[in-house]
Amino acid sequence: MTVRGTTLSIRARIADLIEDDTPEEVAFTERLIVSFLDRAPVLLADLTAAIGTADLDAAVHWAHTLKGASANLGVDTLASLCAEAERLAEEARSDLLAAQPALLESALAEAGTAFAEVLGDLRSGRPTG
Repeated sequence: MTVRGTTLSIRARIADLIEDDTPEEVAFTERLIVSFLDRAPVLLADLTAAIGTADLDAAVHWAHTLKGASANLGVDTLASLCAEAERLAEEARSDLLAAQPALLESALAEAGTAFAEVLGDLRSGRPTG
């Protein structure tokens, strides 16, 4: 997926979260996005470390955690890649799992770019959907 595709999937999810467009919904959604942007790099670092040390149980855990956080905000590409990493770790496919961190990092960077745009719109009162 491209940054544009990532932005579209995120915008669709954000539109669901702020359905009534109340100030409370907008503020809550901003907090969710900021929390994701703070936590996701740490989760990815933990997943990458687990993959690097062949700690497959930890890799399953961190992939699952990042998958859920990503899916919650419509970061579909990252969520799909995390699901794949989780599956590979469960199947003890360390050979294929080793390629996942670079893919995940790229998807997270795309999400960061998309979220910067969405946050700008939220903070300026522009529609996000």
